[in-house]
Amino acid sequence: MKRSELVFRFPTAWQFAAFVGVLFVLTIVVVDGKEVKGSVPLDAWTFDKIMPFFKVALIKFDRVFAHGDKHDEFAKVAEAGHKNRDLLIAEINSADFAEKRNMDMHERYGINKDDVPVLKLFIRGKPVPLNYTGNFLADDIKRFIKSMGGVWIGLAACLEEYDELARLFTLEQDPAKQRALLAEAEGKVTDLKDDDEKRSAKMYIQTMKKLLEKGKDFIPGEIKRVEKLQTDKISNTKKEELKSRFNILHSFKEEL
Repeated sequence: MKRSELVFRFPTAWQFAAFVGVLFVLTIVVVDGKEVKGSVPLDAWTFDKIMPFFKVALIKFDRVFAHGDKHDEFAKVAEAGHKNRDLLIAEINSADFAEKRNMDMHERYGINKDDVPVLKLFIRGKPVPLNYTGNFLADDIKRFIKSMGGVWIGLAACLEEYDELARLFTLEQDPAKQRALLAEAEGKVTDLKDDDEKRSAKMYIQTMKKLLEKGKDFIPGEIKRVEKLQTDKISNTKKEELKSRFNILHSFKEEL
């Protein structure tokens, strides 16, 4: 089996104990360039030690001293994913001078130095990682992780519990059962303490009602409508509102 076709297997208990020590050391290391909190710097040795412990890993292949808008967007992804124990956010930064740092890892995964930064999604049990080819924007990258990796990562305004209700709602074909899920969503609003979360919950509920009324074609049409509104001249407050709406609509779209 080629190194680039490595299939990750779940570690044993003693391997896990060793991993905890390794990860502790790694998480206090400052990544070359602008530090990314929540992202782990890897090399050929640590990569093979750490990867088996995670269901999904998003790795940014870049050069040393990485910075700029794309690096900042990646940092937002790392922040959003730090609470999910199934998800690793990491970086492999290379240098083509002196000791040729991490060039072996870039060659292993076919990374051209002129193409960086490159994002790859590694999924346990799958020998070949998925390439990310979308816009280098945090919410787009998070949506890619969520839909392709099957792990939850918070987009702006999205709530994990309501995303699960949205998933169940759109998979359900029986209107009576859909109405039961709607009632469950409405009942959970009173448990929320944060006003922003309550506003988000109401968007999920509104979307469920529209789906019951208009059917599954409502989602793609509404996404197009919100996308068009986002291109208009609008206030920052309205932009944030539309962004929230757009993200929550995609929580329903992913299962249609």
